[in-house]
Amino acid sequence: MEVFERLAWYGFFTLSSLYMTNSVRQGGLGLSDAQRGTIQGVIPFLLYLLPVFTGALGDRYGYKRMFLVAFAIMTPSYYLLGQVSGFWPFFVVLLLVAVGAAIFKPLVVATVSRTTDHHNRALGFGIFYTMVNVGGFVGPVVAGVVKGFSWDWIFSVAACWIAVNFLLLLFYREPCPTAPVQQLRQGKSQPDLQPEQNIFKEIVQVLRNRRFVLYLLIMSGFWTCYNQLFLTLPLYIRDYVDTAPLLARVEAFSPTIAKSISEGTPGKISPEFIIAFNFASILSLQIAISQLSRRLASLHVLISGTCVIAASFLWMGFGPAFGGTGIVLAVVVFSVGEMLTSPKSQEYVAECMPSTQAALFMGYYFLSMALGFLVAGLLSGWGYGYLAKELGKPEWMWGGFAALSVCCAGALLWYRVRILSQTLKAADNHQFRQDLCK
Repeated sequence: MEVFERLAWYGFFTLSSLYMTNSVRQGGLGLSDAQRGTIQGVIPFLLYLLPVFTGALGDRYGYKRMFLVAFAIMTPSYYLLGQVSGFWPFFVVLLLVAVGAAIFKPLVVATVSRTTDHHNRALGFGIFYTMVNVGGFVGPVVAGVVKGFSWDWIFSVAACWIAVNFLLLLFYREPCPTAPVQQLRQGKSQPDLQPEQNIFKEIVQVLRNRRFVLYLLIMSGFWTCYNQLFLTLPLYIRDYVDTAPLLARVEAFSPTIAKSISEGTPGKISPEFIIAFNFASILSLQIAISQLSRRLASLHVLISGTCVIAASFLWMGFGPAFGGTGIVLAVVVFSVGEMLTSPKSQEYVAECMPSTQAALFMGYYFLSMALGFLVAGLLSGWGYGYLAKELGKPEWMWGGFAALSVCCAGALLWYRVRILSQTLKAADNHQFRQDLCK
């Protein structure tokens, strides 16, 4: 189910910057960079904010039932995206897609969490993340091909991908029935449920975990940087990167492939096919990297991965970025940082949260993505519109994103030191109390 949901999302999202900023004559919406950045910031912000509530509903009413609701919302909404025009109609329909995805996300991650333990959790999330990138790789490639026929085809195909999940849902089994679900099935009414199962009380309980909230705030900075791969890089490739020499080498190897990857952009490689190297790298290396890093502390891996992403941004802005080969290598370097960071960020949450509230805490994990998307969209709209286009300094934009990544790495290091000091202090106090009792 995750594969097909990602086929739909990445098939659309990887091309969203191009679709929204292309002129109406070219089949796009003709929006400005500011409007594009607003949509790409606000809608994903809501998409990743809503799992705070939808994750708790999954724990209460059952995962399978909520999966069905999610697919019923997303299937028609993806199709309607290609039928509307203008800022507000597109905004409203995309918001419906976000609501469906917000129901889906915490449930599928919590399923992985509940079906693994501390012995195989790193491998489990590594396999899960590989499945995410199967959809992430195939989705943009298929979307890039059908774009040659019409932009509308992208949204029709996305709706079909989601519709497949109605069939797959027939084979899904609840990983572990939650207490509220069991009580409801036994005929107990809502007031008979335990008070601690109240959704809003659970939310307050999680927000009181200051360590967890601090972690989410730091990770929101990481997601701000991560999302530039989809929000800003396609536009940067389209406007500033000369991919003609790389296309010529592909054409010498296979004219058919060259024609497919340059459909709609004669003489240049369409950006979505270069972004697809991100997913291809993850498909090839994710499980191996997860295995190599399984014995390492999660925070150490997070710090390392964030620094690698900073290096990839510097490569894009100041290194051999002006050329198709250079930008492909920069995307691969970025992917290594992502493979280190993204699965471990989820694994770290799974290690710390109560197992009986898996979906709820994973919903709060998505809150960091929500804040990251909001800031990422606004920064992308301003940075690309002002620094890259108006001032003609795209390297300043990438340098700023690299600096923000380094700041996130520093914050994670500080966070680790603080947690370690608190843990040692708690251990000392425990030993003191034991000595006092003696």
